[in-house]
Amino acid sequence: MWDRSRAYRPELYYMRGPGPKWREKNGLVSPQTTRPALEPMTVAWLIPAATALLLAVVTVLAFA
Repeated sequence: MWDRSRAYRPELYYMRGPGPKWREKNGLVSPQTTRPALEPMTVAWLIPAATALLLAVVTVLAFA
């Protein structure tokens, strides 16, 4: 009888791309360092703006 616990799972056997040792050997930078870091100041205005908008909506709804 076929044992389900030993079923073939191809994701365990296929490579997902070059690893960090291959990148180091071939002079490539790892993908984690190629992405620019998010600057926290670029979205610093979002929280006060959302708070002000929510306060305005609640005020309008309270007096309507």
